[in-house]
Amino acid sequence: MIVRPVNSIKVTAEVRASELEAILTWLRDFNYQQNGEFMESLDRGQELPLFLSARDVHDEVIGGLQGSFLHQWLRIDVMAVLSNYRSMGVGCLLVTEAERMAVDRGCRSSYVDTMSYQAPDFYRRLGYREVGCLPNWDSHGHDKHFFMKDLS
Repeated sequence: MIVRPVNSIKVTAEVRASELEAILTWLRDFNYQQNGEFMESLDRGQELPLFLSARDVHDEVIGGLQGSFLHQWLRIDVMAVLSNYRSMGVGCLLVTEAERMAVDRGCRSSYVDTMSYQAPDFYRRLGYREVGCLPNWDSHGHDKHFFMKDLS
């Protein structure tokens, strides 16, 4: 392979499918070299999906949680409660059950991200600690907060 000086390299938004595949292969090869055990676990499909629903006395869905388990982590992707049932403990029940299931599967930690107008205080009350924040993430003045919790 010929390596050219940086000042002779052109950057373009035009990428062919075969070029994209090559780029992804380079990244995947690097990741395997640096963390092969983790990459192999992804190939083996060790990530397990999680879906929970909360239902009222009429068996109507009033809340839900979507996430996954991977290695020793619970990831919460979506947690939402029907507006009439907010602040009544439904979200707490959903997250607590997800955490219980995570511990049963050997998970030691949980993580979630949420917007400043969504539920940062909710997760703080459940014992999550903020580990990062992207200010003005949506370019409309709202921050994205990242939380984690030790489950052990």
